[in-house]
Amino acid sequence: MAEIVAGIWAAEQAVSTSIYAGATGYAVAKPTMPLKATFSQIASTSDDASRSSLTRSHHTLTVVGDKAYIFGGQTSQGKLASNTIHSIALPKASSAVPEYQALPAISTENDGPVPKPRTKHSACALNNRVAIYGGCDESGNVLDEGPIIWLFDVEKLTWSTLKPSSHPERTPLPRSKAHLVAHDGNLILIGGVNSNGEALTDVWHYNCFTEIWNQLPHTPAVVTSATISGHTLYSISSSDALGSEVHYLKIQSYTEPASTWQTISFPTNPLTPGPRPRSHGGLIPITTGYGRNYLLYFFGDCQGEVEKGDLLQWSDLWTFQLPSSDLEVKATATMKEAIKPAKIKDQIRSKLGADTGASSWAEVEVQPPGDLKAHEGKVHPGPRSSFGYDMTADGRNVVLWGGCNATGGSEGDGWIIEFS
Repeated sequence: MAEIVAGIWAAEQAVSTSIYAGATGYAVAKPTMPLKATFSQIASTSDDASRSSLTRSHHTLTVVGDKAYIFGGQTSQGKLASNTIHSIALPKASSAVPEYQALPAISTENDGPVPKPRTKHSACALNNRVAIYGGCDESGNVLDEGPIIWLFDVEKLTWSTLKPSSHPERTPLPRSKAHLVAHDGNLILIGGVNSNGEALTDVWHYNCFTEIWNQLPHTPAVVTSATISGHTLYSISSSDALGSEVHYLKIQSYTEPASTWQTISFPTNPLTPGPRPRSHGGLIPITTGYGRNYLLYFFGDCQGEVEKGDLLQWSDLWTFQLPSSDLEVKATATMKEAIKPAKIKDQIRSKLGADTGASSWAEVEVQPPGDLKAHEGKVHPGPRSSFGYDMTADGRNVVLWGGCNATGGSEGDGWIIEFS
């Protein structure tokens, strides 16, 4: 018996030592930032001037499984795009998946409602559905639909709605330019602009099971971007051309004490590099694996005074390092994924007095395609804003489509951004 116990102890020590040694090497050899990005164009369409044209801006792109779903927005002619939803297969999708489909708006119910064409709305993936909220009509007026969430089922290819079952006095106002995110099978709505053109700071939680809206704490300032990573809501605001703020709120169950927003301010100058203030850009969580997490903040309209001859949009990408993931045991996880080397790396660096990189910005290094000779067309989308975007199912890549270019025109191309 003693020999067995000694053997188990020795085996445990060997495993612990090897993990520690591997993690130490990982900590020393691999810096956390900057990340490297490679752009690959996945599709490009010509502008046919119709309402079904995929040359558009102020639309949404939502990834569900191995497809991207494009909805709404306005065409290059300034007209509303139709309420057809466009499905584009992503690279590495199975050969049985159609590369492209234009899916007309059909209700789940006989003669039931379908969403009106709209622009400047918000969207996110909710399980196997695309959730849509708010937006503007062709005249630029906020749609007054009440607190309705539209759902497109990617399997049935039909539309349905989510409506509050009670407390009609406790629902969000109609709005455009809001941010909609999913959390634990529910939805969170952040900010936007009301029908009077006033910027909103309210935050709402819709419980898809009880069908009830509840209000969360207001954001500390008017935010230009918002997203969610894990159980934390993140938003960005800009006070002036020389600085911005990252705000974050822990999402908790209603049985716990309400959390409050926390703020991290950051300057943008040569001594402390960071992203310049922007709007209508992208903010989304990404991971490089092994428990390492970031916010990606990219492109968008320049805010503040613009000098004559300057571009109207940014073409840069920045990452904000988030806390590393905790241990997560999964039946299919590899050893490296299970033990989350990023967490171990940060603990080692902290004990050694080294910087872990948490809560800091770094500009992403854009790399040329692997084979320039074989590559045709553009290698980068260029400056743009008001595009549709989402992350892939694995959280490691970002898909974007269309948007406004540096001259104010609309684009009709799709891109995958891969990170390493």
